[in-house]
Amino acid sequence: MASNETNDLRLAQVFATKAFRIPDYQRGYAWGVRQWNDLWEDIWDINEDTSTGDYQPHFTGTISLKEISRHNIPEEERWFKDKGNRFYAVVDGQQRLTTLEIMICELIKAYPDEEEKAELQNTFLFKSRNSTNTRLYLFSYGKKDKNRSFLLNRIFEDTTVVLPTEFVNVYTNNLKKAKEWFREKINILSGDQKRDFLRRIQTALVFDIKYISNSVSEQAVFETMNNRGKPLSILEKLKNRLLFLTAKLPCLPDEKIKLSDNVNDAWRKVYDYLGKNPEGMLDEDDFLSAHLTLIRKPKETSFSIQAAEEKVFQMFCNRAQNYPLEYGADDTAEKEPFVNYKKIENYVLDIAEFVPYWYEVYNSNDVRIKKLRFLNDSKEMRILIATILSFKNDYPEEANRCIDLLLKIGFRNSLPSMNVVDERTYAMRARELHDKESNLNDLNEKLEGYINTECNIDGMIGQFNWLFEYERGAKGFHRWNGLKFFLMEYEHHLQGNDLPHVSWDNYYDINIEHILPQTYQTNWNKVMEDYLGGKDLSDDENWRAQKIIINTLGNLTIIKGAKNSELQNSSWKDKRERYKDGTISEIKVAQSDEWNSNTILSRGIYMLKFLMTMVSGLHLSDEQQKRMLFVDNRYYPSSPE
Repeated sequence: MASNETNDLRLAQVFATKAFRIPDYQRGYAWGVRQWNDLWEDIWDINEDTSTGDYQPHFTGTISLKEISRHNIPEEERWFKDKGNRFYAVVDGQQRLTTLEIMICELIKAYPDEEEKAELQNTFLFKSRNSTNTRLYLFSYGKKDKNRSFLLNRIFEDTTVVLPTEFVNVYTNNLKKAKEWFREKINILSGDQKRDFLRRIQTALVFDIKYISNSVSEQAVFETMNNRGKPLSILEKLKNRLLFLTAKLPCLPDEKIKLSDNVNDAWRKVYDYLGKNPEGMLDEDDFLSAHLTLIRKPKETSFSIQAAEEKVFQMFCNRAQNYPLEYGADDTAEKEPFVNYKKIENYVLDIAEFVPYWYEVYNSNDVRIKKLRFLNDSKEMRILIATILSFKNDYPEEANRCIDLLLKIGFRNSLPSMNVVDERTYAMRARELHDKESNLNDLNEKLEGYINTECNIDGMIGQFNWLFEYERGAKGFHRWNGLKFFLMEYEHHLQGNDLPHVSWDNYYDINIEHILPQTYQTNWNKVMEDYLGGKDLSDDENWRAQKIIINTLGNLTIIKGAKNSELQNSSWKDKRERYKDGTISEIKVAQSDEWNSNTILSRGIYMLKFLMTMVSGLHLSDEQQKRMLFVDNRYYPSSPE
């Protein structure tokens, strides 16, 4: 058919003599409640022509199709082609078609006229071969697409189709949610309303069908359409680009098929892993830019999403050899290799190999990796962790040592003036591992060197002291970005071998409490007066002393649940009672008969001694400990215990 041929067809005509398949370069099902509701409301808003009793035509969208040749149709489905029907790849319009199929499937299930159900199924859902009960679905994904079995088994409820165990991704979740949404809408309709709804679908919905000529690349057409509806990610556009380049390579047809299969298999694996993240799909373009940072040197610490998009399409364009291998390098730098079979194959195999470890960074059962991400969740750190994990099966001892050392470095870096590694170094070490320029033993040696860097103790104390006078909020230790992590480590130190009162899985549910409250005037005036009494301080120094006693380390603790907002400015008597059934830290605090500047200092010193065990080479004298907690002797408690 000519590429400019169009047909305005009703839905039954669209499905007559046709079977539709979603090609491999398409993303999965991405529509959500807004699009479902728009379609639902559109159908109910269709007006009836009062003179004829028919519904007025309603334009429902354009569907672009390209015919699938017989040799690309699975052998078991060719009988449908041999009966004069045609198979089409849906180049544009798959989201709308998928939604209509789900909606119609639910409508057929709930339809009040049993005799019509078989006819509706035969029109819109599947054909059955005369000699067998095997169903040929009129709309489906390609045979190799894992979403196909989910669509047929869970959405169309064909139990003869085997569903992989625990198979789930963001697209299958969207399919499931759409089914549930339409089921709920349809089930509350009366029998007459269901009949009316079906008549609207069958007689009023009009589609503009465009057929793409065999002489035109469907990938090229797809690229020109990728800004319709929900924008495509860089990852989705890149897949199409690689398939487009593969089709143009000067190699044998079988080689092209093999490389196309490699591209499709790699992207299936990528989306399987990104989509099964329990908290929602992992960001596709963040993943792509992370992987690109491993195989190409960025201008900055790692590739931003914008820079990744530019670079990856430099790598895979017709003039790739005109661009530098390192992003942002000058014209004299080494150039990108030509695009050929091996370059595409190496890239897709590498990105597929990387994705399970990227997923593991987000979903590891290793508490150390969770803790590392609490300390530093930068892209560069995640890249390095994922790269280390890729070696863990073969070198478990060395990989575990790397993670232990990274955890120590991550905490040390959280201390002001104690930073020993920057983000660029994390990304660089990951590239060295990936490119086999170093191994885990080399990395461990470098990490140990970072840890053993001499501590800048005076700088650290000075920076903590500065936080008590920071103009955007003199919050002292409360402004330290490693505080919550430290308090959690301190909690686990106190509980020893006892069952944990709090776990790292609850990290974001844990709050930090000022024991002596920030607004102390309600119940704590006496404690503040005793602390300030006898000190010859100016007004500015008096203000600073109040900030210090409230925000020093010994006055801060983690608490469970919503207790922070409940306790707030409560008296010591009330707080103490509530602390007795809290975290180990709370229980320890509650053992004090009173809470004042001396108990705050004593607790702070005990906590600093624990801090020193966490950082190699960190040794604070008694005077340095007091300075770190209370700045200088003007603000020390008058009679420390």
